[in-house]
Amino acid sequence: MGSTVLILGGGTAGVAAANLLADVLPPGNEVILVDRSPVHLFFAALPLLLVGRRRREQLTRPLANFRERGIQFLQTEVEGLDLHSRTVFTRAGGLPYDCLLVALGAERSASRIPGQHWAFDPYNLDEAEQCRERLFRFPGGRIVLFVASLPFTGTVAPYEIVLLLHDYFRRMDRRRQIEIVLITPEERPFSFAPPEVSRSVQELLDDAGIRLVLEDRVQQITKAGEILTEQHVLTADLILGIPDHQAPSFLRNSPLAGPEGWLEADPHTLETRFADVYALGDVTGLRTPNGHWLPKVGFFAHYQAEVAARNLALKLSGKDPDFRFRGGAAGASMFTGLGMGCFVSIGAYSDPVVMNVSRPNRLAYLVKALFEKYWLTAWF
Repeated sequence: MGSTVLILGGGTAGVAAANLLADVLPPGNEVILVDRSPVHLFFAALPLLLVGRRRREQLTRPLANFRERGIQFLQTEVEGLDLHSRTVFTRAGGLPYDCLLVALGAERSASRIPGQHWAFDPYNLDEAEQCRERLFRFPGGRIVLFVASLPFTGTVAPYEIVLLLHDYFRRMDRRRQIEIVLITPEERPFSFAPPEVSRSVQELLDDAGIRLVLEDRVQQITKAGEILTEQHVLTADLILGIPDHQAPSFLRNSPLAGPEGWLEADPHTLETRFADVYALGDVTGLRTPNGHWLPKVGFFAHYQAEVAARNLALKLSGKDPDFRFRGGAAGASMFTGLGMGCFVSIGAYSDPVVMNVSRPNRLAYLVKALFEKYWLTAWF
């Protein structure tokens, strides 16, 4: 009798794991993908939606499409799990499993900061669309984007957003009437990276006339547009806020979680301390050798899913798992403007961490745009 592999989460890690298991899992095994949403959202292109270069339908795909690959899709909310009886509890009932891949991502919570509802969440598709309309009509004034706390999903996204906004308004001949401010708790841009990388990102912001406020946290937002931080009081005409991130509540209170609420897993195999249970992507709390959080970015979630899926397939074939996640990536990109980007390479498990960011160029933007098309076409 075959095994039942349960994948929780239809984000980057869950989609990557489902696709790979469809290709490499031995016949006779069952794969079930569970998510509360009927669609997958390509998160990395949300900054482009903000500036009118993407539409909702371009960034989403039905998760039910996986049924064509022999993978069951169940749309329901995950509410808990019993690791000893190997059962996941959902609103649709209990789901028994033999192998479990937890890829539920991070939840965003706006409850800590009073008045955060006065800010647009650029990671929320509905709010990003509303913000896009406000930006299109924005006559001038101060735009503030803040990061509530660390760690957060999409490590490069805040920098992409402000640089895209700069270019967006420059092309509309409104940039001189607009001030752009980024507030972040980071001690420097990409504080996990070598200082020279931080300096190069700071130069990009300086060249664009973007004000960067470091090592500061927003404490309150008022209806009048006042932003109270630990160190400043700013007024803003338009506010975007990336909320606090945390693991889903039922996982924070589970034996899988570490002291800070993120799931603990082997940094190379993504196995948890419970047999046949893996933790992938943003729900994990992995660290770099210098003690910083491993960046919660799509390419790491993708690579982690590939390692777990391939090792699981080997195990179910009676072979020894031999794939390892090494915390590295090359050829990734970040947007620095409309039609421009930087190539990014990183060795996050190196000691010290190794990272390089190229000068802005058109090819980096094109590579990221082409990967988006590949992901949303080849995998759905």
